[in-house]
Formats: sequence, C-alpha cells, structure tokens
Amino acid sequence: MRANGLAASSNKDLVKEINALKAQLKKLSAAMEAEASDGASRTLEVVETKSKQAIENVIEAAQNFIDDYGDTARDRMDALAKKSSELRDKATESLVETVQERPFGTLAAIIGIGFLAGYLCRRP
Repeated sequence: MRANGLAASSNKDLVKEINALKAQLKKLSAAMEAEASDGASRTLEVVETKSKQAIENVIEAAQNFIDDYGDTARDRMDALAKKSSELRDKATESLVETVQERPFGTLAAIIGIGFLAGYLCRRP
C-alpha cells in the first residue's frame, strides 16, 4: 500500500509541477506577445516617421524646382511679351506709314481683299 501512496503522492507532485509549468508558459507567452506588440508598434512608428521625412523632402525639392524654374519661365514670358509688344508697335507704324505713303494702293488692296473674301465665302 505504501507503494500506492507514494505513486499517488508523486502523481500529485507531477500534476502540481505541470500546472506550475503551464502558469509559467502562460506568463512567458503573454510577455512575448506584449514584446512583439511593442516591437511592431515601434517599427510602425519608425516607418511612419521615415515616410513623413521622405514626403517632406520630396515636397521641398519640388518647391525648390518650381521656385528655380518658375522665375526663369516668368522672366522669359516677360521678355516675350515685351518683344511681341515691340513687334506690334513696329507693325502698326509700318502700316500707318504705308497708308500715308500710298493711300490709293492701300485702298485698292483692301478692296481686293474684300472681294476675295466675299468670293470665297459666297453661298453655292
């Protein structure tokens, strides 16, 4: 009987040890889960920070590009507007001079252009 008592006692001890191991495994599992969660959170924070920095760098580079080439384009547009204004003024002066020098020739040219336009736009 004594053997039965020792076996029962050792079975109880084994059950206690198994339960203690289960509790330790649960604690370890919870600690690992928390650590993994914290690690994932930190990784996400790092990725978010780096992506924000990359976006800010791209926006800054684009703004610098626009500033650099925007001024150049504006200067060229101003120069083109000035040149076209000068050409318009020269053409106007030339037309006025031609009309003053040859009034009848200009009148004949206008009548010819009007006749040609009327002929081309007539109804069939």
